[in-house]
Amino acid sequence: MSPSPLLVVPAALWTVVAGAAVIAAIVLAGRREPASVGWNPFGRDFPVGASAAIAGYAVAAAVRGQFSLRDAALGFLWPAMAASALVYVAGRHDRPLPRWAGPVFAAAGAALYGALPL
Repeated sequence: MSPSPLLVVPAALWTVVAGAAVIAAIVLAGRREPASVGWNPFGRDFPVGASAAIAGYAVAAAVRGQFSLRDAALGFLWPAMAASALVYVAGRHDRPLPRWAGPVFAAAGAALYGALPL
């Protein structure tokens, strides 16, 4: 079964943004900063992002009818970590993202991954 371009293109764009956020967070966290300021992918916002990613993945995989615990583990961990990186990188500017942006980004990425036949 071939995935639809209507899913592949947004998933690819989401992955590019997520990858850029993780790389930027690693580079920015590598600078000499106190540990309390540096990026921690499993920081205080991780549980909220992980919960949103789990919900997004579960809904998309259930709609597709192919939920698997093996795929769910990667289907929510990567989006939750990428969301925490995006919030960290965006928070270093004058106008940080709203608190709901990270969980929405995680849920959207997880839903895209859950909807794709891997």
